[in-house]
Amino acid sequence: GGKDKFLSMCVDYDDLEGIVGCYCTLVYPYRGHSEGTVVADYGHEVIVRLNNGKELTEYRSDVLIYE
Repeated sequence: GGKDKFLSMCVDYDDLEGIVGCYCTLVYPYRGHSEGTVVADYGHEVIVRLNNGKELTEYRSDVLIYE
C-alpha cells in the first residue's frame, strides 16, 4: 500500500530536477520582495534566494518558476 502510493507521487518530481538556478517569483511576497533564484530543490520545498539576498524555504506550489 501506502509506500507504493508515495513512490508514484514522487516520480513526477524527476521531471523538475533542473530548476536550481532558475529565476522565480514568490506567489506571496516576502516584505515586498518576490523575485529571486532557486538555490536548492527538496521536492515539495525549494530554497529561494531573493534579489535582496534573503534566503527562504518555500513550498514549490508557492513559487512560480521560469525554466
